[in-house]
Parts: sequence; structure tokens; C-alpha cells
Amino acid sequence: MIRIGFYTPTVMLSADLPDVSIFTDQDFVDFRLTSGGTVLLDERYYTYNGSATIADIASLIEQYMAGNPDLNFSEFIIEASAPDGSAASHSFRVIYCDRALGLYDPSQWLLENFLTLSAYRRIAPDTFFELQWFATDREPIAFFIYATYLDPDGNTATYRYVLSGNGMIQHGDGINREFVLLADIRAKIQAATKASTPPTLLSVTARCGERSLTLFVDPALADTLPFHYTNCFNVAEQLILPHATTHKIKADRSIATLGKSARFYNVTTAKEYEVQSAPLTSDECLQVEQMLTSPVVRIPWGTDSNLAETDFDAMLPILITDFTSELSDTDDKPNSVKFTWRFKDTRPKFNARYSPGIFDTHFQPPFA
Repeated sequence: MIRIGFYTPTVMLSADLPDVSIFTDQDFVDFRLTSGGTVLLDERYYTYNGSATIADIASLIEQYMAGNPDLNFSEFIIEASAPDGSAASHSFRVIYCDRALGLYDPSQWLLENFLTLSAYRRIAPDTFFELQWFATDREPIAFFIYATYLDPDGNTATYRYVLSGNGMIQHGDGINREFVLLADIRAKIQAATKASTPPTLLSVTARCGERSLTLFVDPALADTLPFHYTNCFNVAEQLILPHATTHKIKADRSIATLGKSARFYNVTTAKEYEVQSAPLTSDECLQVEQMLTSPVVRIPWGTDSNLAETDFDAMLPILITDFTSELSDTDDKPNSVKFTWRFKDTRPKFNARYSPGIFDTHFQPPFA
């Protein structure tokens, strides 16, 4: 006799997975955890008082899913067999989430939220945003954009349109993804209103079913370096903080002396960047907490790069080496964060600039 004590709803978040209990009257059980033909765990466990417990399978599952967005929603199979030939199995489906949200059955939460913990953000005028969400079978998947903007007369107006999925439904449970450029929204509004100039965006709200995300367009962030990271759902997310950066160069070297001459050897140079943020909103605090502890953080870098770079894998990876984060839920003082980062590559970098075009102006012989 053998029985698996592992009960899950239709879908679970990885961080909230319970331990697996195996009940049997045999001395030991052979346990196996697989996904898509890949064996994550294959071990023999000896029973005590008729049961064996396999603890913290969430860590194994997250290690398997992390770093590959295609595995953010995966199916797993548990198999257990005993020496008397009895066997049992159980399959379950998991969405990657490395934060314990306390949702034993996340179905309702997933119907009301995109795969992000922040429903409000600040964003630069010429950038983009990416959203992913879990949709159930036969769920309507129309993705709406609501844009608030200033018309040529300086009045506030709202334009709504369906970006994708108009009249369509989901076929089978799965994760959907949308990628939105603010430049495309401005172009669509300009074409619809037949205006001579692009509008000034104030805010953009994305909706799909009951899910909603609002982004406030802040012109002050136009030239601010964005930080791109994978959030707790292994989804690429962008954080643009108003901040000040201090460049710090450190050199570790030894000195060799011969007679009256000395020279350096074993020279190692490191360059770090210390960031002090301006006051943060409560939703930005949620983003900061995830970014500081994310396994993957990247930034656009290089003379030929663009601050609005859209290819996550093309950006340079960085390491956050130190941070001070004290985020309070009181209104006594604004929240802020201070952290230090460096490039993953150890060679110091310098962002070279092109000529500003000083020879583009014709020479004027007279001086007035």
C-alpha cells in the first residue's frame, strides 16, 4: 500500500508549494520528481511510523524553472513506488514565484492581476513596458490600452483601443505576453485625432479582464538610466528611479622594490557605482525590493545603445554588491534606497562619446 499526501489546486505558485508526504506500510519508498522528461529528484527514502516526508521541493522546482521564461508555467509529476510493487503518482502545475504570497489557491488572484506585484509605476516618455499574465482556458484575452493625454488645446483627453485579442478567447491554460511601446501609442492617437503633432502622454493603463496596470509618464525621467530585472515571477521588469550616481574606482596592487626602483604588480582595478534614489512611491518600493535581490539585473550601456533598449538579453548584466534599504509604511518621511552596483565584467568601462559636431558651423571671418 502506498499513498501520496500532496494536495494542490488547479495551479500553484512555486513558493507556496507544501511538503510531500508518502504514506506506506513498507520500509522504504522510491521517490521521483520529473518535468517534461527531466528528472529533478530520484531518491530512496526510508519510512518512519509509516510515512516519509520530502521537504522543500519548491527549491528544486524553482531552480529548474529559473532563468528560462518558457518554463514559467510548467507541469510536474510525482511518482512513488514501494518494494511490494504498489505505486502512486500525482501531477500538478506550477507558476514560478520566488516570494511566498500566502495564496494556497492563487486562481482568483491570477484572474485579477498581471504577473507583477506593482499595479502603479512611473515611466519615461520614450520607453516601453512588458506585461505577462496567466489566462485560463476559454477566458477572453482582449488587451486594452487606455491613454490619457493633452490635446493640442491643452485639454486632457482619453483614448482607448484594443491592442490585441479582440473577440478572442484563450485555448488552454497558459501565460500570455504583451510588449507596448509608448511611441506606438502616441502614433495611434495622432492618427485617430488627425493632429499635426504627437500628443503628450500623461498616463497609460493596460487592462485584460479584471487585470489592470497604470503607468504615469514622467518627463523628468527622460534621460534616467533604467534598471531591468526579473521580478518574483521571472518576468522582465523595468525600474526607472530618479537618482544620483557616484562613480568609485578602487585599485588593489602590490609593490615590488629592487634597489632604488619600485613598481606595481598584481594590479586589479574595480569600478563601482553608488546610487542614491530620490523619494519613492509605495509601488516603487515593491519593485526596489525585488530588484535588489533579483538574480538577473541588466542595464543598457554603450555609446551606440539607447536608454529605451527593448532587448533584455542584449543589455549588460550588473551585480548589486551592497545596498541599504529601509522601507517604512508610515508617512513620517519619504522612502528612499541606496545601493552600489558594478558590471559583471571585471574590466572597468568608460562610455565614450561622439563629437558634438563643433565643425558643422561655417567659419565666420568677422567678429562682431
